[in-house]
Amino acid sequence: MTTGDGDAGGRLFPEDLDGVDPVAAVMLADACRALTAYPQLVVVGTLFTAAERVPGGWQVVCPCDPLPQGARELLAGRLEDLAALEGGTAGRELLGAARTVQHEQVDEVAAGGRRFRIVRVEQLVRTGPDGPEPPRPTDLDPLPAAAGPGRGHDLLPDDGPASDFATAELLCQVLDAAAASGSEPSGAFLTPVALAPAFTVAERSERRWRPIGRLHDAPQQAREALITYFRHVVPAVESPAEADIARFAEAADLLEDETRRNGIAVAGRRFRIVRIERITLMGPDGPEPPRPTDFDAR
Repeated sequence: MTTGDGDAGGRLFPEDLDGVDPVAAVMLADACRALTAYPQLVVVGTLFTAAERVPGGWQVVCPCDPLPQGARELLAGRLEDLAALEGGTAGRELLGAARTVQHEQVDEVAAGGRRFRIVRVEQLVRTGPDGPEPPRPTDLDPLPAAAGPGRGHDLLPDDGPASDFATAELLCQVLDAAAASGSEPSGAFLTPVALAPAFTVAERSERRWRPIGRLHDAPQQAREALITYFRHVVPAVESPAEADIARFAEAADLLEDETRRNGIAVAGRRFRIVRIERITLMGPDGPEPPRPTDFDAR
């Protein structure tokens, strides 16, 4: 009735770990393993967020949105909150900046001694012979309790990632995908910086895997969403036969009982927790803003 599906396979570790941070070494080994097991990189959509210039880089300050204008609206809310906290001249400047990003198609504002930018985020999924990449062993799963209901926002460092094969390979594949779609970045933005990955649930159709839920910060959150789908949505909305309802309930129990299970088959259907890589391209002056070819609400 059910099978584990898409779980991580073997491991690759650097031969020489002397002087290497052990956590970084294990994460790099996991990334190298992913290049081998899931060699194809598929661009699955662009998101936009807002970041603030801080010492050493740019701090993401808002959730992501599918449209640049949506990210501007989220930034406007952030600026309004900051204005209320600051008060005085700085508060008035921040409030004015909030109005600007709400009503004008601008991708950068400076106010109250602070600088903000709308940032373009590319979403990518690795695929291999058995389908899309599931969560990696090094992905936080579940999120630490200290993270609260959501994780902290990413920092995009000025110096970018350490130079390694995985980073170089990622840049090549991103540029190839952009060239194929006719949406190439400016030559000023050629350093890929990874944000924390996202996770979703996908179902196998006749020819491909398709996402069936929203994005989550951790694999466990995606599993819990799939459990809810099996227990409540399938019986109430899809109205399967009683025998299949029982099978979906059993599959929900299995997902709940087995730690870090990433795939399951039930009633002739296959589901998988899928890892979504998210990157932004950095240049000398910071992260890439929206491109002229990106669809916007205005």
